[in-house]
Amino acid sequence: DYCGVRTCPNVNVMNIDCANGKQLNYRGYQSKTSKGKTCQAWNSQYPQKHDKTPARFPNSGLVTNYCRNPTSVSGGAWCYTTDRATRWQFCGVQTCSLESCDSGKQINYRGDLSQTRNGVTCQAWASQYPQSHNKTPARFPNSGLVYNYCRNPTSVSAGAWCYTTGSKRWDYCNVPKC
Repeated sequence: DYCGVRTCPNVNVMNIDCANGKQLNYRGYQSKTSKGKTCQAWNSQYPQKHDKTPARFPNSGLVTNYCRNPTSVSGGAWCYTTDRATRWQFCGVQTCSLESCDSGKQINYRGDLSQTRNGVTCQAWASQYPQSHNKTPARFPNSGLVYNYCRNPTSVSAGAWCYTTGSKRWDYCNVPKC
């Protein structure tokens, strides 16, 4: 249910001007497509009628008319346009310059891998559910603990890891070696 909790668009948990992969976690403020068309607000049904609403995709950041990727389209962030003749377009959000591979302890890894080596989804570092823990972004501010990406904030010798959303408390991730 919608609880009337306001979103905070000015909170900057990482570089919001770019995203990697399918850009599922992009939360920047770009509201024009790569071809210069203005994005339609996600809660609007004009001029494009659609079912990608904030109510149906509550974790996709569908606020105002910002580019997003609620359906995991492989081309990255996109939006419906205000041009009646163009239903939707990709936004061309730039790719971040992150370390997408690492060797050794992987303490500098800043890629967007968010699954364990066994395929279990990682828990967000800022979340205490289902695993409660003390490895929070506030306690480890220089460790890149954003979203649910694999990291190694404590320099564990075997490499990047994460708390899981499954029954196992935590597990290692298969970060590509450089």
